[in-house]
Amino acid sequence: MTKILVLDRGDGLAEQIRGLSDQFSEAPKITACTRIGAVGEMLEDEGPFELLVAGPSLGTRSGLARLRIIAEELPEMRIVLAFSRRPDASLRDIVRTGAIDLLQLPVEDADLVESLERAAALVPATPAPVIVEQQAPTSTDAAVAVPEPEQDRPGIVYTIASATGGCGKTFYATNLAWFLHKWMGKKVCIVDLDLQFGEVSTAMRLRPKYTIFDALQREDADESDLASHIEEYTVVHDTGVHVLAAPREPSEADRISPPDVTRILDAVRNRFDYVLVDTPPQLAETVLVAFDMSDLLYVMATLDLPSVRNMSVFLSTLERLKIDTGDLRLVLNKAEEDIGIDIDQVTKLFPQGFESVLPYAKEVSRSINLGMPVMAASPEAEISRLMAKGMKLVLPDALQTQIDAETQQKRTGIRRFFRK
Repeated sequence: MTKILVLDRGDGLAEQIRGLSDQFSEAPKITACTRIGAVGEMLEDEGPFELLVAGPSLGTRSGLARLRIIAEELPEMRIVLAFSRRPDASLRDIVRTGAIDLLQLPVEDADLVESLERAAALVPATPAPVIVEQQAPTSTDAAVAVPEPEQDRPGIVYTIASATGGCGKTFYATNLAWFLHKWMGKKVCIVDLDLQFGEVSTAMRLRPKYTIFDALQREDADESDLASHIEEYTVVHDTGVHVLAAPREPSEADRISPPDVTRILDAVRNRFDYVLVDTPPQLAETVLVAFDMSDLLYVMATLDLPSVRNMSVFLSTLERLKIDTGDLRLVLNKAEEDIGIDIDQVTKLFPQGFESVLPYAKEVSRSINLGMPVMAASPEAEISRLMAKGMKLVLPDALQTQIDAETQQKRTGIRRFFRK
């Protein structure tokens, strides 16, 4: 049975939904919260709820901000907005609530039922609990504990590289990290391997207390000790993504060797589910170590002849170095029209094809100034949607289907609510 929380200062919307119980495929349980400030307590005490229906009282900037916080805290719960007029807020504020549909009140009963049924279908299934059978303790061993399951494998490593600077490696790494954390719900860490001039901390507006160099100064007895403490050397962004920052000074970078990089990446992937490695635009020995340890390598270029030519040379060099290019994906960034080079001509040069062709977008500069990945700051922007289309390919099939469904729901709902 679907549990629906109706949040509004009046009870009219909740009563309308209650009156339609017999029209649902399975009658939902409806709970009304008419004190907006008490919603946190109700979510905690009476939840979990599969759906939250936000009424007209939430159609303000502060109301939308409250919904955004709820969505971030309870990502499994689906949100439907039911407003009587256009909210006094920007479209961006509405989208950032994570709502999958918007209804304009008054709403026909059939449309309301259809929207809520559709939203309920998008709620992720709760996995069945794993039952561990334990043998009864013997008289000589009365307190046998079931051991914690060991991790099957270290975290997955994705490295982002390019042959020229300015291709957007840091931009792509931060967005991919956010995307994986949002959709997989796992621990994600970005390792800034641009040891001399790393920009991940700057792009995310972080002030790290420690860096890779500091982590390597530990006098560990063994590698497991470094792994157990590596998280202490990271800084956490507001999105929940961890960052292991590049050294503060180029002189410190010169003291980091390829074996040091191996130690760092081994430690990080033993504490995090996903590791994103941002690299400098060069094939240094430290970078080649990251390539060897990667499960997937993203290679980026921009739409200009020097960058495209260097990408071709870069890929040829990887083959000569016997680096596996089977798990390699190409990204073309800052693509524009009427600049003297045609996108189709470029794509024909690389038979493996481009996973994403991303346009030049002003939202990117704005997101960097905010210190926030553009996919989080402007999820409905064209560049965010194009990145998601490529990035989702690393996710399980079920999640890919869910992303497609939610994207369609948002776009359809927004169009309907703002139609003239």
